[in-house]
Amino acid sequence: MSDLAANGWQQDLQRWWRISFQCSSTYIWVSIACYLVYLVFYMLSIGVMFKTPNLDTYLMAMLRGALDTSLMALFCHFLIRPYLKLELLPQGRYGSNLFGFLLFSLLLGQLLMFVSLNLAELTPLKELDFRHMSVQKANGEEMKLQIGMGTMQLIGGFNQAVLFWLWALAYVFWGTLVSKRQMQKQMHQAQLQQLTNQLNPHFLFNALNSIRALIYEDQDKAAATVTQLSELFRFHLQAHLKPLSTLADEWQIASQYLQIEQVRLEQRLQLDLQFDEQLWQQKLPTLSLLTLVENAIKHGIAPLPQGGRLWIKSRPVANGWQLTVGNSCAGLSSVHGTRTGLKNLRQRLALLPGRHQLHIEPQLDQYQVTIELEAGSLDLPAEPQPQLSPTEMELHHVENADRR
Repeated sequence: MSDLAANGWQQDLQRWWRISFQCSSTYIWVSIACYLVYLVFYMLSIGVMFKTPNLDTYLMAMLRGALDTSLMALFCHFLIRPYLKLELLPQGRYGSNLFGFLLFSLLLGQLLMFVSLNLAELTPLKELDFRHMSVQKANGEEMKLQIGMGTMQLIGGFNQAVLFWLWALAYVFWGTLVSKRQMQKQMHQAQLQQLTNQLNPHFLFNALNSIRALIYEDQDKAAATVTQLSELFRFHLQAHLKPLSTLADEWQIASQYLQIEQVRLEQRLQLDLQFDEQLWQQKLPTLSLLTLVENAIKHGIAPLPQGGRLWIKSRPVANGWQLTVGNSCAGLSSVHGTRTGLKNLRQRLALLPGRHQLHIEPQLDQYQVTIELEAGSLDLPAEPQPQLSPTEMELHHVENADRR
């Protein structure tokens, strides 16, 4: 039993020590700011002890203030903070745990005051001994305040404990805000993942319908299309695991889908591709380009006996960049559909940081959807811009051949 207890204490000390050296950069900068503010107020409070202040007394006051402020900061970081993270915050019970923290902070306050008082005896700071303070009245008389060691210890220790309580309250409030923000971020990511996964059955249904139509027309083409579909799904299953993708990755998947549709529709599908080379590494919701391309072909071009034109454009704008997908159509009645893909995409844009919009522009003979994304909110680090892939080159050749 003694060995188990010793191991338990050792593990607790290791956790305590590990937490003391695990802190974010935000916490470090906030702690430095609090240290400076506390030091300024400390200097102002002991400034009333000076009868005839001079450079030496100011230097001693600064030294005393730096020592006491450093002790306060060390106690808060290495003792109060680990106690909060190990005992009070994880369990979420503020009954006996809170009472234990109050006792713990009172003991620490007495300890800190004891160390602070003895520093005045062990260092050249006796002139700043709190036990021999004097206050000058308005009429010029000096009133000395003789305070015993025990009284100063109790009063000062309680004051230090109150400061610990204020620091702990601020830390718990800040930690609650950070946890709430992280929880909201995780919920948004989960919602984005769920919405992204909803596109899988939608895409598979459309792709299989295309292959089903080819089986009756050309079995060899249907077999080749199944191979292309397997390649497409290989990219697709990797891409849908993340809520955001680059425009280059989105186009890689969409171009694979267009190859499948090109086999089925042949000359009925005409392409107009205008990508800005500077936007390949911009981020957008995963499978958003494929969703728009699917909708354009299924509800716009495929129902037309003569086929139609599909255009995809990306361009920078004042506050960010735009991705536009449009198609020919026979009228408004042929492009309504279920709106599932557009509704899904609009929800995902609303969950992302920044201000992003989806504009729908229906006209009599064409239907166009534009995604407008805010600059900087979803950008990836700059990378080399991709060149046109063989898939893209093939699509361009098909487009030019159709126009001839």
